Amino acid sequence: MDIQLFIKEGTSYKVLRVPVYVVKNLLRDRLSRSELDRIHRLAGPVEMSDNFKSGSIIVDFSSKTAECYQTKIDLTSFDPTWKVNNEKITLNNY
Repeated sequence: MDIQLFIKEGTSYKVLRVPVYVVKNLLRDRLSRSELDRIHRLAGPVEMSDNFKSGSIIVDFSSKTAECYQTKIDLTSFDPTWKVNNEKITLNNY
């Protein structure tokens, strides 16, 4: 299963579809510097709306936070070193 990884950089965003294991390793700080650079290089800029699809994650590298929107995996069960918020999809954000 692939997840849409939105990368927050100041006021702009980039997006990249990645496998679940990449997100798990990212949130546990287990990716190498070259893997992180590859994510930033391959991610493309995107115009953000207020709505997010289920299966997407917004990460902020500067504050090490992640907002997860119904990813169908329990990201808090594998001891992440990042702060993880599981957001519910409601009519207001879908």
